[in-house]
Amino acid sequence: MTGEKVYPEIATGQRPFTTLVIRIVLFVLGRGFQSIAARDEEVKGEVESWEESFTILFEVLPQGPYLLLQKQNGKLKYLGLQRGEADLVISFKTLGSAFLIFTGQMGTPQGYAEHRMSVKGDLVKAMSLIRCLNLVEFYLFPGFIARNILKRLPKMTLQKFGLRLHVYFLGIPFGIQ
Repeated sequence: MTGEKVYPEIATGQRPFTTLVIRIVLFVLGRGFQSIAARDEEVKGEVESWEESFTILFEVLPQGPYLLLQKQNGKLKYLGLQRGEADLVISFKTLGSAFLIFTGQMGTPQGYAEHRMSVKGDLVKAMSLIRCLNLVEFYLFPGFIARNILKRLPKMTLQKFGLRLHVYFLGIPFGIQ
């Protein structure tokens, strides 16, 4: 053989609707995470334990979309739907796997157990992030969905309900912490 390919390249299928849904969910997750990390005491405590400029990347393989978060000036900052260098990388193996997890059809622990996602970086920080992510999902998802994806729901207090409203009406649309 003189350099010719025996097998043709297999291109990944384009799924524009699924990709759009995941991009929207990642935007909501990023803005929601930023807002909740500034106001919820448990999430704030976890973020304080991370070193300054600690960066987290959520990526959907093989071609994205992406979400980049970074601790800046003691607060978690949403950097956008972009790829970048990160200390902790959460990779979703396929678009379909990311869709199931991000739309609340499957919990994070089940997705990890089924090898739909992988983690690269410090495992202690990854567990801290998962604790934060569970609380963020509690605030972002309505109760009937959160019950299916979280093992235990925190008690909904008036203060937490107020934070949920803040996140829905100011944090996500305007990026207000």
